[in-house]
Amino acid sequence: MNLAPTLAPFIVWLAAREPDDHVRRRHLSIVEHYLVWTADTAAEQRRDRFMADCVEKGTRRDHVAAALDRFAEYTSARG
Repeated sequence: MNLAPTLAPFIVWLAAREPDDHVRRRHLSIVEHYLVWTADTAAEQRRDRFMADCVEKGTRRDHVAAALDRFAEYTSARG
């Protein structure tokens, strides 16, 4: 799966909105994982199931939610 067409513009967009490099990297990591994870997952309640999966593996729920919120903001802005 080639994520570059989706992630490259997201990285540029995110850099303009999030000044903290650590937070940007964390958001990118979570969104990249989400995109790979969703490729093999049915669409119904995808976000909730992904979040539960990440939390179960030790990622903080608020970090996952913040990253996915940023990605949703980005995809909404792109139309």
